[in-house]
Amino acid sequence: MSIKARLGKILQAFAAEMTELESKIIQIINERVPGLSNELLPEWERDLGLPDECSELATTQSERVAAVHAKYYGKYDGQSKEFYEQYAADLGATVTIEDYTGSTNVFRVDISRVDRHPTQGIDGARLRSKGSIFKWIVNVYNTGEVSIDYLICRFDQMKPAHTQVIWNDLT
Repeated sequence: MSIKARLGKILQAFAAEMTELESKIIQIINERVPGLSNELLPEWERDLGLPDECSELATTQSERVAAVHAKYYGKYDGQSKEFYEQYAADLGATVTIEDYTGSTNVFRVDISRVDRHPTQGIDGARLRSKGSIFKWIVNVYNTGEVSIDYLICRFDQMKPAHTQVIWNDLT
């Protein structure tokens, strides 16, 4: 038997192990990303404060992975429609959000005014009741792998106190 043939047999003996090693390396790389993790999912959940009151609604493995991914990558920018639309997308859902105030303008701190009774001076200042509460109509087109109840729970958990969310399920 030639040297090439012997070397070929030796390499062939190691080929299966090298293939297994390569797949394990790829799996380890994926485990460090919250949205791709399966074996380390409990550790990611613990680090991110999950499970919480909404987590009982995430029952499948893919729902739990999506919740970890959304919480890890979520940048809590406050009241931003774009943030909530992206957060829903991170969970696998497709939503759009529309402002609704019952008037033509949304209440804006830098534009709208504060009412004040003239006799009460600065201490009598209060926000106008009309327009001071944000109302969002959330149109849900696709929930992906998460339930609508889970999506509602997450939005209610994170939304500012002065925001009322009206759900329009179009699925």
